Amino acid sequence: MHGLAVTTVEGIGSTKTRLHATQERIAKAHGSQCGFCTPGMVMSMYTLLRNHPVPTMEQLDEYFTGNLCRCTGYRPILDGYRSFTSNGTGNTSEITTTTTTTTPTPDGEWWCKDGRHLHQNNDFIPYDPTTELIFPPELKVRSDLDSDYLVFQGHRVTYHRPTSFTNLMYLKHLYPEAKIIVGNTEVGIETKFKQCVYPVLINPTSVKEVTQITLNDTGIQVGAAVTLTTLQEQLILHTNSLPDYKTRVFSAILEMLKWFAGRQIRNTAALGGNIMTCSPISDLNPLLMAAGATLTLNSTEGGERTVPLDQHFFTAYRRNIVKPEEVLVSVYIPFTKQDEYIHGYKQSRRRDDDIAIVNGGCRVSFLPDTITVSKLTLAFGGMAPTTVMAINTCKELKGRAWDASLLEEGTSLLLQELPLSPSAPGGMVEYRRALTVSFFFKFYLTVRGHLSVSVPSLVPGLTPDEHRVTQTHTYEHTASAQLYEMVPADQPELDPIGRPKIHASALKQSTGEAVYVDDIPDFKDQLHAVFVLSTRPHALILDIDASEALEVEGVVDFVCHRDLTEEQNRYQVPLADEEVFASKEVKCVGHIIGLVCAKDRKTAQTAAKRVKITYQDLPAIITIQDAIREKSWWPPLTINKGDVNTQLHSSTHRLHGEFYMGGQEHFYMETNAHLAVPGREDGEMEVFSSTQNPTATQMQVAHTLGVCGNKVVCRLKRMGGGFGGKETRTISVCVPVCVAAKKLGVCVRVALDRDEDMVMTGGRHAFLSTWQVGFTDQGVLTAVDMDLYANAGYSVDLTMAVMERSMYSVDNGYNLGCVRVSGHACKTHLPSSTAFRGFGGPQGILIMEDIMSRVAAYLNVDPTVVRQRNLYQTGDLTHCNQLLENCTLRRCWREVMEQAHYSTRCQHVQQFNSTNRYRKRGLSVVPVKFGISFTAKFLNQSGALVHVYTDGSVLLSHGGTEMGQGLHTKMIQIASRVLRIAPEYIHIAETSTDKVPNTSPTAASASSDLNGMATLNACETIMTRLSPIMAANPKGTWKEWVKTAYMECISLSTTGFYRTPDLSYNMEKNEGRLFNYFSYGAAVTEVEIDCLTGDHTVVRTDIVMDVGESLNPAIDIGQIEGAFTQGQGLFTLEELVYSPQGVLITRGPGAYKIPGFQDIPREFNVSLLRGAPNPRAVFSSKAVGEPPLCLASSVFFAIKQAIASVRSDHNLPPVFRLDSPATAERIRMACQDFITAKIEPSPPGSFKPWSVRV
Repeated sequence: MHGLAVTTVEGIGSTKTRLHATQERIAKAHGSQCGFCTPGMVMSMYTLLRNHPVPTMEQLDEYFTGNLCRCTGYRPILDGYRSFTSNGTGNTSEITTTTTTTTPTPDGEWWCKDGRHLHQNNDFIPYDPTTELIFPPELKVRSDLDSDYLVFQGHRVTYHRPTSFTNLMYLKHLYPEAKIIVGNTEVGIETKFKQCVYPVLINPTSVKEVTQITLNDTGIQVGAAVTLTTLQEQLILHTNSLPDYKTRVFSAILEMLKWFAGRQIRNTAALGGNIMTCSPISDLNPLLMAAGATLTLNSTEGGERTVPLDQHFFTAYRRNIVKPEEVLVSVYIPFTKQDEYIHGYKQSRRRDDDIAIVNGGCRVSFLPDTITVSKLTLAFGGMAPTTVMAINTCKELKGRAWDASLLEEGTSLLLQELPLSPSAPGGMVEYRRALTVSFFFKFYLTVRGHLSVSVPSLVPGLTPDEHRVTQTHTYEHTASAQLYEMVPADQPELDPIGRPKIHASALKQSTGEAVYVDDIPDFKDQLHAVFVLSTRPHALILDIDASEALEVEGVVDFVCHRDLTEEQNRYQVPLADEEVFASKEVKCVGHIIGLVCAKDRKTAQTAAKRVKITYQDLPAIITIQDAIREKSWWPPLTINKGDVNTQLHSSTHRLHGEFYMGGQEHFYMETNAHLAVPGREDGEMEVFSSTQNPTATQMQVAHTLGVCGNKVVCRLKRMGGGFGGKETRTISVCVPVCVAAKKLGVCVRVALDRDEDMVMTGGRHAFLSTWQVGFTDQGVLTAVDMDLYANAGYSVDLTMAVMERSMYSVDNGYNLGCVRVSGHACKTHLPSSTAFRGFGGPQGILIMEDIMSRVAAYLNVDPTVVRQRNLYQTGDLTHCNQLLENCTLRRCWREVMEQAHYSTRCQHVQQFNSTNRYRKRGLSVVPVKFGISFTAKFLNQSGALVHVYTDGSVLLSHGGTEMGQGLHTKMIQIASRVLRIAPEYIHIAETSTDKVPNTSPTAASASSDLNGMATLNACETIMTRLSPIMAANPKGTWKEWVKTAYMECISLSTTGFYRTPDLSYNMEKNEGRLFNYFSYGAAVTEVEIDCLTGDHTVVRTDIVMDVGESLNPAIDIGQIEGAFTQGQGLFTLEELVYSPQGVLITRGPGAYKIPGFQDIPREFNVSLLRGAPNPRAVFSSKAVGEPPLCLASSVFFAIKQAIASVRSDHNLPPVFRLDSPATAERIRMACQDFITAKIEPSPPGSFKPWSVRV
């Protein structure tokens, strides 16, 4: 950072002074929900504007590839920032319709058909580049800041920044093992996760010889320390000025750089670092090898030498031929010749900002005016411990004509030359082998296309289908519309209900002023805690030795089970089957054994690694199949309706099958963060916790510390996302911190790193189902018999409730006839699976939708027809025998079909598929019926506390927590309507157990219903007390009425309470009212898949959602879009990968991929069902948090429809199994063709797999 000026989000604007345009627009466009990612979004946009004052949407897309959001679904972020771009339209935004049409509904209300009513672009602060901060003049005139030789020396590391080539070479001679770093993008990871220590680091960015780019007659010489962004800019410049044939290699590199990490990484990472790290999945190395690049190396004693970047350069995993004392000076990339073609290929889990599964570089030269190969070079990453070249294949194909026979032989040769062990690291063995051949096939067609232009007499042109194969992915502008019911014309302007108000904290979140737990300033003598975790899935603990850790300077103590009694060490929620600290036995990798407390986090991390645990391994159960084999589960559950056996036997048709759905990581942006502040008397403890469940946290802390609950207060302002992951599992992180704080008498805090959070806390349950279904010739279901198995992990946590919810949800929107569903919560040695948005509902729903798709395939009927024939309607009984009242499911279905132009587009999809072999489209419609209320009856209660102060201001507290879902915003709106005052008068300070006691967790989509009714109750009490005063002075003001009430000794403080009425269900008898009401919706999604790689694009999604009478359309639409995107990740992208030993492999954003900006539907339309008031919730609204997630299954089944078209082309059986998630691997391998037919998988049991499906 020496000599640099750093601008942070706090530096560009503030709510206290003046907002920057980037801060205001993301907030007012509803692009900030939990807010934890918002400062990053703001600064990416700010950086783009500083570099390009009027950017294009393509540039915006590029600058945001390194940003992730888990809440919004990205649409409102793009919406707000599109107005800055040249693609924007000033007062309107392309992301919504460009005209406003309002149409009266039959009852005279107005229906808004223009999403820009969610925010008004013409209210935005104009952006004026001339008012931006200037670069500090002092830094401009201080040339010494760049030219000085710098040395920084620490306890373990010395950092050098030489300014001359001589200095650089001398340092490398003196310290041959020194690491040369530019962006630190690799070394930083190695030091953190691999505990590597590099005593000497050398930064060469001030050395001219390694940072310059030189063009000559034969190619380009690129300094090894040139950043990828600089390289990108220079290659674009030369591509635009040089003959096309010369720069084909530049074009190939530029195409690859588009998908190389994110802009933030490319700004710092260097070309030389990409080579020298020797990653076997480097994106550029295969291309550079194919291009015939050469490297210039230099050392003090050996002088300069030039080596080719070929099959001899990489010698082993992360090893190469460069000597320790040598420096990579530059990379020479030759121009391509007239009869030469080169292309690069990459397939990853996520399109943007992701590492490759397999990548490749392919180059071919031809004899002049022929199609005879004079030289062929094929290089691949991801197929061995190093980047490899297919030497034999290239040799055999030399001299051959570029025709179908070359393709056929090349395919066979590649498969022979690039085998993979079935146990190969990275797994996906058959898929990776298929990708190499698929890349070669794409290259073959691409070159054939070039040849058809250069030698048309020898090569016919490509068919449209073949041409489509050769096209690279291009940025497409997103489009969307948001439709919602406008408030009645006579609704008072002061009344905010039904209006698209921005999130109450959005502006603070966009400026970085919003306070999260880890933002709370340090306390005096505060300590930092780091956990000591089990490295074994199942083992006895023979000894815990912390002596070496305690010797580290700055370490204060080690806390473990020895600091608690046996009773204190046992958790009480939800069942007493877990310990605070593992005492005798560890039951998963990541099980908490102890806690190191030190004066800073770095010291605590260092010391934690020195705690020695002696284990005695025990047999471990990892997968659901293991659990079934060992009968390792808690008591099963069963729901029965009707005589299933008889009905199955008499059904016209019967099918049976099996379906697996993988789990999901919450990936909330704010990891677990907790701060324990011990009181000075009576054993008090104040806990600041990022939790959805303050009361459970309070009571468990009290139990563990041996005090009553009234001595513990749990507080929080907001969370940076939760999604169910902070309902119970945060308690296991928070309580040990409180134990340490009490023992040491000082504040102790913890904020987990992402990898720690993922390995410790567990995620969504993986499910396996086996089923039988009976149905008629028309596809009407008559009976369903289903067994569900969930991987619960090592403790029950919330699994029984999750399993119940899944069983209650298996009907989704369908009348199933007779039903028997049994649920098994499997006990394994993994971290405990827990609550996640939908709480078992998505698993049950996806399983049923899979059954519907297979029934349709069996009958050779459009799945939409089968689904529609089985839809519920008002008056039906669910499989749990609950009467459906006010069922709007069929309305949602009809409206979304009409909105999406389903029939017309279905014909277009069929036409597309009939003329395309290698790309296919699918179109799917799915409904959702989702029960609203906690299935544990006692949780359906809530409280509120309202204080009215003499100046008229109102302090509102309620039992819910804010995690981005806009709960506080809605509560303010409810209070505003009832009290008839502006929302600005009302403030929610925090959620705290000393304000509202005995709260239920903020979960189950019921928080607005429960807390809203409690808030309503409290505010009505206040208004009842004020009514005589208001009647006596009807022309008075709110402040006057409040002041009068105070003077007349009328209480201006009250509590509110609500419990959901009429709930009672008995599973054994299968009778009673299980849910308060149901939320309904439907979605239509169209996708396009690449049959050769498994890549897919969501072309369009339309959603119609019944949210009753929306309290806040902007928040509700944001919840729908965010939930859908999270569900899209669940069903297609996100995959938790475990080793056979129960170690989570996909920990952290490098390996675990959530959807990014490029993954959302290219067209995304959301409509709130109008004229559907809900009499069972506050102001006729409905819950919205969880149900829309299930609609993302429309993406999964659209993909399955596309695959079915491929299978139809190859005369394969129409009924087939596709498990979830539908990753690129699963899609590709389901598209069976001439390539997959050549790849014989190894028989299960004949090898030890790299990973297992848990």
